[in-house]
Amino acid sequence: MNYTEKQKVNYAVFMLIGEAEYWWENTRKLLENGGININWEVFKTKFLEKYFPNDVRRTKEIEFMQLKQGNISVGEYASKFEELGKYSTFFYHPDERMKCIKFEDGLRPELKKAVGILEISDFPTLYTQM
Repeated sequence: MNYTEKQKVNYAVFMLIGEAEYWWENTRKLLENGGININWEVFKTKFLEKYFPNDVRRTKEIEFMQLKQGNISVGEYASKFEELGKYSTFFYHPDERMKCIKFEDGLRPELKKAVGILEISDFPTLYTQM
């Protein structure tokens, strides 16, 4: 579905509770008083600055880039991969093949070798082949 910028902001604001709701009321007033048009990008930028600072995002991105399966199950690895992938600029404009390559690279060597020859370029298909 395509939502307007205003609808996106209104929905996000509707979901805010407690301190976040109070924070947005004050931030909105400051932005409007400064003549800034509040669209989705403005809201998202302000929200992330407040609740998800750059240093935390960088830490999560580094954790994603260094992620390896190790001794955890493939399912646990895939869950962690998807969770941390949200924080990576690597997936802002996802290329399914690159996602598969990154996932395969973190698998244990014996699994990596087994799926690497299949050259799967669709992440859900790759995961189900495990």
